[in-house]
Parts: sequence; structure tokens; C-alpha cells
Amino acid sequence: MKRKSIIIWTLCAVAAITALIWPMLPLAESPDRLANMPLDGPDFQSHQVDLSNADREFLGGANAVQRLVRLRTGGNLVMTVVDGSGNRHAVHDPTYCLAGGGWQVREKHTVALHSGSAVWIAMHKDSESMEALWFFDDGSSQFTSPLSYLARTSLRRATLGHSGPEPLLVMLKALPGEPVDWNRVRQILIPALGFQ
Repeated sequence: MKRKSIIIWTLCAVAAITALIWPMLPLAESPDRLANMPLDGPDFQSHQVDLSNADREFLGGANAVQRLVRLRTGGNLVMTVVDGSGNRHAVHDPTYCLAGGGWQVREKHTVALHSGSAVWIAMHKDSESMEALWFFDDGSSQFTSPLSYLARTSLRRATLGHSGPEPLLVMLKALPGEPVDWNRVRQILIPALGFQ
């Protein structure tokens, strides 16, 4: 009985030490996908938009870029891309933030992309309407499951970054009341931004 107790206490000590040390080990460097996204392409022009102080505070250690994207065929989008390497808890289904901002989801469904899927949502607030599209991107495919995001980022941390790049959260929002050709966005803009 004493031997079992020693083994259990030893395993608990090893687990506690591992839990304290593991988060301090650096992750393998991942390419800076945020910095490598093009500003212009054959079908769009964009420019950087500063994040609000509230957004920066919410993101904590996560990195993000926000751009105003002007489509050459008409329409404007606000694109926000978040890399949760420094704080994966800042990355989640953006529908919750939109609802927190007073937007009510009127319609929501999954749409196909070249290498995966995205969620398209139509919302309204008071007399305004807005549409948005969001997905996670791991560098080779797009997906919409927050549980898959959590599993991939957990595996990345367990392997110290050697299991692949950190998935990014990508959100494209139309300006309130502005129509956008979402088929063209899915077929041309998203691949042109580097989300293959």
C-alpha cells in the first residue's frame, strides 16, 4: 500500500511540474501569415485599419490585422484576421461578438470554399442589415468548427508547434446596408488573400 502511495505522489509531482513548465517552453516559429497577406490583388484593394483599444485589450496576446477591402466590382468589406498563438482564448465563433454588439442573426448557413467551408450570416440591428462570412484557416484548408480549432491548437502546443501552423480566424463583414457578391468573394477574393 505504501508503494502505491509513493507512485501516486510521484506521478502527481511530475504532472504538476510538467503543467508549470510546459507553457513556458517556446512554440516553434510559425510563418507570419498576417504580415504576408497581400494588400492588393487583381480583384481588390485594401488598407490597414487600426484596431480599437477595446479590441486590443480583448485580444490580449493574440495578434490581429484589420483592413478595409474595396472590391473592384463594387462593395466594401472589413476583414479581421486573428492569430491566436499568443492567446488562443481570444479566438472563437465571431457570431457571439456580433450578438454582443446588438446584431441579431436572421439567417446562417455553411458555404463551400475552395479548400473547405465557411459560415455566412445575415444579421439586423434596428433598421440596419449586414452580412458576414467567417472561417478558420490552417494554411491548407478552411473549417468552421471551434472544437476543431481547439483540438488543432492544443495539438500544436503539445508538440511545441511542430504539428503545423496556428489556424487563423478570418472574418469578412460587409459594411451595414452594402450589398456584396459573396460568390465572387468566395471564388476570387479569399484565394487572392492567400487562403487556398
